[in-house]
Amino acid sequence: MSPPVPDAPWSDDPSAGFPDPGRRSEPHDLYPPPGRGNGERNGFDAARSSAGGPSGAGGWPVPPERRMPTPGPTAPDRQVFVPPPETLPDPGPPEPPGGWGPPPAPMAPPEPGPIPAPGPVPMPGPGPGPRGPGHARPRRQKIDRRRLAVVYDIEGPRVRLGIAWFALAMAATVISPFTTALVYAATAGMAARQMVKAWGSVSWQADAAAGLGALPVLAALAGTKVAVAALIIVAVAAVGCAAAPDGARLAGSGGRLAAAGILCLSAVPALAGGSFVLVRVESVVAAVVLLGLVSAYEAGDYIVGSGASNPLEGPLAGVTTAILLGLPLALVLVEPFDAAGVILLGFIAVACPLGQIVASAALPGAGAYAPALRRIDTLLIMAPLWAAAAGAF
Repeated sequence: MSPPVPDAPWSDDPSAGFPDPGRRSEPHDLYPPPGRGNGERNGFDAARSSAGGPSGAGGWPVPPERRMPTPGPTAPDRQVFVPPPETLPDPGPPEPPGGWGPPPAPMAPPEPGPIPAPGPVPMPGPGPGPRGPGHARPRRQKIDRRRLAVVYDIEGPRVRLGIAWFALAMAATVISPFTTALVYAATAGMAARQMVKAWGSVSWQADAAAGLGALPVLAALAGTKVAVAALIIVAVAAVGCAAAPDGARLAGSGGRLAAAGILCLSAVPALAGGSFVLVRVESVVAAVVLLGLVSAYEAGDYIVGSGASNPLEGPLAGVTTAILLGLPLALVLVEPFDAAGVILLGFIAVACPLGQIVASAALPGAGAYAPALRRIDTLLIMAPLWAAAAGAF
């Protein structure tokens, strides 16, 4: 950046055209008086040239108080460029009044002395030492609070499927015990297969579980004792399937035990289907009332629970719907309320949600794919209770 150019002073002689170092320009040397034309300015310049100095200003007198100061110590002719502060060199610390004094004398190196003998190394005191790679602190596993909760599947035409299931089950129940056994045996077998498949067992064991789940439901047509015998056969068959050469669920000694336990779970849906068939064999009215109360609970639970923000709203809505439907039936003593009384409504409020929890516990996760099990999960506790109230046992 170059310094600004100062105003150029002019000589007293207008014909010289060179700057006069002795003075600066007058204001009237650069600007003509206002109100004059070109001709008057030319005459003014001519008069100024004949006057030969600034005192008359070419015939135009300038008052003393309007003249510019002459150059001197207080009015420098040139501007001085001052660099910015960051470009100036660091002057360093200021020198003290007495001076810095002479430089300090160099220090002599220390004389070598005798080397001390090494003493005993102190042993570390008792305390928690560092953990080895095999002694890492086990991490605390978080509790899955939705392990036993009910997961509502809202994909697809679930309401229409529910209505179709209710119509099919009601028609089969009204027709005969045999048709009831066929519908619930197929549902229990499919639920058992889906459960074993959800646990990750081999495919042939899942197919075997379908037959094991349907067997006790069909055996319930012959009575309670035959149904219990079928459940024992299911347990023995589960152990036999696990003892097969490729029947181990996991590698190691516990693999076959895990496979046997998973196959025994096929009796869970059979318990619901077989108990419902026993109720139908005993009384068609009791079976119809049971199906109506369970369907009312499922409808209220799904409609409210599928859009609720907590897992309690759905079961509460389902219990309320089932009790509202069962209260007038209990007052007129419809079977099996004629034998058990109105107190049976309290068992309904507990048995339906508890059956859903048992179904979630039988799966590896509450959200595992088992729609057939979810279709009859409310009967897992409710159907045996109803069979006992109806006198089927």
